[in-house]
Amino acid sequence: MSRDLRLSLSHRLLLMAMIPAAVIALLIGAMYLIRTTQALDDAVRERGLAIASFLAPAAEYGVISGNHSNLSPLLQAVLAQRDVAAVAVHARDGNRVAVSGHLTLSDRVSLREVAEVGVFASDPSRMAIAAPVRSTPVEIHDVLVTKAGAALESHPIVGWIYVELDTRALAARKHDIILSTLGVVLVGLLLTAVLALRLARSVSRPLMRLAAAVRRMAAGELDVSVPDSASTDELRALETGFNQMAQSIAEAHQTLQARVDEATRQLAHQALHDPLTGLPNRRAFEQALEEVVAGSRRAGDHGVLCFIDLDRFKIVNDTCGHAAGDELLRRISRLLRQRVRAEDMICRIGGDEFALILRSVTAEEAHRLADGLREAISTFRFSWDNRRFAIGASIGLVRIDGELESAADVLVAADLACYGAKKGGRNRVVTHTSGRAGDGNRSNEAAANDAYGTRIPFAQLTLYAQPMVALAPPDPGHWVEILLRVGAAADPAGALNALLARLDAADMSLQLDEWVAQQACEAAARHALENPDPALRFSLNLGRSTLLVGGAYLKRLESLMRLNAIPAQDVVLEFPATLAAQMPDECEGFVRAAHGLGCRVALERLDGTTVGLLQTLKPDFAKISLKQLVDSYGLEAGCNLAQALCGTANALSIGTVATEVEDAMLREALRDYGFDYAQGRVIAQPYPLAA
Repeated sequence: MSRDLRLSLSHRLLLMAMIPAAVIALLIGAMYLIRTTQALDDAVRERGLAIASFLAPAAEYGVISGNHSNLSPLLQAVLAQRDVAAVAVHARDGNRVAVSGHLTLSDRVSLREVAEVGVFASDPSRMAIAAPVRSTPVEIHDVLVTKAGAALESHPIVGWIYVELDTRALAARKHDIILSTLGVVLVGLLLTAVLALRLARSVSRPLMRLAAAVRRMAAGELDVSVPDSASTDELRALETGFNQMAQSIAEAHQTLQARVDEATRQLAHQALHDPLTGLPNRRAFEQALEEVVAGSRRAGDHGVLCFIDLDRFKIVNDTCGHAAGDELLRRISRLLRQRVRAEDMICRIGGDEFALILRSVTAEEAHRLADGLREAISTFRFSWDNRRFAIGASIGLVRIDGELESAADVLVAADLACYGAKKGGRNRVVTHTSGRAGDGNRSNEAAANDAYGTRIPFAQLTLYAQPMVALAPPDPGHWVEILLRVGAAADPAGALNALLARLDAADMSLQLDEWVAQQACEAAARHALENPDPALRFSLNLGRSTLLVGGAYLKRLESLMRLNAIPAQDVVLEFPATLAAQMPDECEGFVRAAHGLGCRVALERLDGTTVGLLQTLKPDFAKISLKQLVDSYGLEAGCNLAQALCGTANALSIGTVATEVEDAMLREALRDYGFDYAQGRVIAQPYPLAA
């Protein structure tokens, strides 16, 4: 980068003004000096020439007559003239005939060559002027003529006048003129510099203030302004415009920042709140639960977690549509908010499930509050399109007192308690316990959990066979579903459900399913020996953990079938449609692997929300619970939905099984609905699988 590019604006303006002024001043000064000195030189020379020209005729007589005495007064008179330093008269032979003053530049030889008056010689201090002295004839009336038509002969040179002028005074005057001229030029340049500097500053200072303000704005300081102090209207207008622009930018930034802050607050709120109900969402719930669990371990600040699962919500959602379901969830959310304490936290964690974190409460207070919520929900009536619905709530409680080590353990315990409330008849509160007595609300499921923990009580497990009967000939053979029962509990079904949930949460259901498969294969092998015709086809129920590791289960099942000589087509693997909806990729991969092994697959408890799985999974059988559909939608709507599901399955060449058939009236209509098989107490009673 060149040096001038590093100069400031003020310096550049100063140079732009000074350089032309300096050049002009120097040119004018030089011209003045040249002309003045030349005029002085010309004046001195002209004066010397005039003196010499005057003195030559005057000295003619003295030179011609040889009367040199009369030349001295003449020379003295000339010497008295200003700047005349010496004067001399030379004869024709060049000899000096008269002199006055001290001669320094006289040269007799060169002098004899002078024919006209002019400067003879010069040095720094003197200038020599020489003029010839000519003989002038006396004119008598007419012109003298020697011959007719001939001109008068030219005047002969009889001597020379030599004058030396002292030029030191001239040099002094020149020096004074030079000094005065330089002084005038310097003063003029100084005045010009002062004016140029003021002009440069009047322009550069406002621009520098503007540049500094721009740099401050670029650094993030938006509250910037410059004073309106410019000397010109244009710069003042620029300053005013900049101030207005800066103010506009600051106001726009404040507005934008306010919008960004508001958007940030909204995003932060949306990240932690459910958009439908406005309640904290699952993420906020998990954070709060982690804090409460950590607090219970550190400071003994005990709390209670409540899982709230709405009963019969699906009926509203399926009957009146999702808009009605969303409105019901909003109203239930408002109802819950109104009935919890300010220090408690109610969250929607998904679907029709809510979670309530109660802080600093006893078990009795938590149960009383939860039961109040249950009662409020059960007495609430929801109206939509001239229809009224009654719902309920199954609530599971778990104490957060440091006994459970992590938030995940607390979640599993609350989920199990809620599951127990559902299986116990719904619309009730169940408290999860871990070996503590004295809980009057303790359920059979909780008792089973306490009794078994995560161990599998194989000695107390019994296998039953539930026949599935063909509704039209030909009957393909004897087909049973293998049912598992816990024989030691007062309520075997409830104890079994609790055990399965506990084992599934602990990822131990695979071990139980493998045990059931082993017992079933051995029983089928014994049946083949005792009753070779017809063969025994059996269905095995699978849990979540087994589907997650389906490859390991199928490998074990293959070895059991090979060991007991069981044909793969006689084994039907069942799992719930709701589980398939939650794990579509895992279940789809399991179905492909099971079909590759030669086994058949049944999708149980199919309803209107999971009918799409028939197309994606392509099972061999679809099991439809009439009891479930009638309980959820009513008798007429449930039967119509069952008929529609059968029609869909038959169109896809999928066999249908009516399960939980417990009404003799419904039995007669099963074939008309399109069912291929039926299963239930009015069809055939389950019987123990032979050991």
